[in-house]
Amino acid sequence: MIQSQLVVTKQTPLASRGLVVAEHPLGARVGAAILEEGGNAVDAAVATAFAMTVVEPFMSTLAGSGTMLVHLATRGETVAIDFNGQAPARADATMFRLIGGVSEGLFAWPRVENAANEYGHRSVAVPGSVAGLALALERYGTMELADVLTPAIALARDGFVPDWYQALTTARYIEELGAFPEAARVYLRNGRAIHRPPSLEPGERVAYPDLARSLALIAREGPDAFYRGALAQAIHDEMAAGDGLLTKGDLAAYEVRVSPPLTGRYRGLDLALAPGATGGITALEILNILDHFAPHDVGWQTTAGLHFRAEAIRRAFRDRFLHLGDSAIVKAPWDQLASKPYAQAIAADLRRPGRTGAGTRGAASARNDTRPAAPRAPASRARGRGGRDECTTHIGVVDKARNMVSLTHTAVSLFGSRVVVRGTGILLNNGMIWFDPEPGKPNSIGPGKRALVNMVPLLAFLRGEPCLTLGAPGGRRIVSAIPQVIATLVDARGSLQAAIEAPRLHTEGDELLVDARVGDKALEGLRRFGHTVVPREETYATLNFAKPVGIRVGKKGLEAGLDHLRPAAAAGH
Repeated sequence: MIQSQLVVTKQTPLASRGLVVAEHPLGARVGAAILEEGGNAVDAAVATAFAMTVVEPFMSTLAGSGTMLVHLATRGETVAIDFNGQAPARADATMFRLIGGVSEGLFAWPRVENAANEYGHRSVAVPGSVAGLALALERYGTMELADVLTPAIALARDGFVPDWYQALTTARYIEELGAFPEAARVYLRNGRAIHRPPSLEPGERVAYPDLARSLALIAREGPDAFYRGALAQAIHDEMAAGDGLLTKGDLAAYEVRVSPPLTGRYRGLDLALAPGATGGITALEILNILDHFAPHDVGWQTTAGLHFRAEAIRRAFRDRFLHLGDSAIVKAPWDQLASKPYAQAIAADLRRPGRTGAGTRGAASARNDTRPAAPRAPASRARGRGGRDECTTHIGVVDKARNMVSLTHTAVSLFGSRVVVRGTGILLNNGMIWFDPEPGKPNSIGPGKRALVNMVPLLAFLRGEPCLTLGAPGGRRIVSAIPQVIATLVDARGSLQAAIEAPRLHTEGDELLVDARVGDKALEGLRRFGHTVVPREETYATLNFAKPVGIRVGKKGLEAGLDHLRPAAAAGH
């Protein structure tokens, strides 16, 4: 049968002085304007992050979480900034009642009564966004907080015309937002419909005046306004009214973690990733495994290459679920999981004659269950739904001095907890969904504990020089996407755009999700290898394999790579 096929790409001219990539054009333009004003990469990244909470409000928020890597070229210094959410002081491992079955939400955890860990007041973790962004700016930026907040304040106050992306995303959540009156008032036209994007007629204008006032308050008073001042009190009151656990004491006690990055190497490319309970260590394990194969053996263009990619991802996720949790609390074999010898042993096992990939651990491995008994519930099958509710945004910046930033920022699920603090325009995260709601696991809930998050911001260096900033939104799919982009970029030696657009796959247990563009022959070949293959077609509306964006530093200039289906954009000079 002959059928039409949609072929989409993006093209960005090389930039000589500085470049910003973001998941929305308005955000990228904000960052580029900061660079033009003389700001550095950190200034631009922070300004863009605040602006993205306005123009992509379902993906990130002032009351969210994030992970940021900063490289300062003149100092030769790279740091990781962890401002992820943590459990409130009153939280404990038994705070959610399990009712049997598997959640249909973002993660296939055991089902919780009333989905209380997924949305509503009890799903809210202590937010770190304002603290983390402000600290990054203070230590590594050159501009004042009030200056980098000015574009976000203007966007929220004066409004902007929504595009198809905002209209589609909001339309999908009209029913859910309608169940939360303040969220409906803030995000829906007349509290019940989407704001219309341009069509034959001009689009409607969307403004968030309450959020503009909150941003302006932070600009005047600094992060204390959010963690100790009027906004903290408003959040405290909202939580008390909705039987949430977060208090102003939790906000005042929040601390950003700053540390050296996790480092590794793929072929000749030196890597810096987020350490600890992020996606960094799992992504590095995947790359370490692939590094022990010849480049032509692990490409996406062959069935065998797809098989080895799938098995590397499966094995790394097995270790992730088995061992990982808050690195300040959980004793895990961190060094071993990031080591080349450990990956070499796995690669040798994958080469063993007769070995096939069938997810032998099945749902047990996908659910942190270390027991060899039969799986209790088809958790990995639940993941075949296609990544419902996944959200996050990513920003990359390289400036004229070749300082680099890779920043992943999130509300966790789309529209977070769906709770908007009355009169502030601030959407609260649903960070408690990151925790395993079942007690006794490395990633179970504990007071003040940070959850295992999926973010994989990455910086790379070639022969000691800044080379690449890369990251993505997409829930757990981020963890598999970033290594595959790196492997394709390095091994195929093509453009960054081509590496991002190339087909990918994802697995955490039994099922193997595969981009259907690999072709029927490859899909059938993967089935013969023993994989339970679930073909997926990526469209404008789907988020099956994450949505990477990045910048590569070259001799002729800065090269952007962008997801080709969403509104991701680059802007620079």
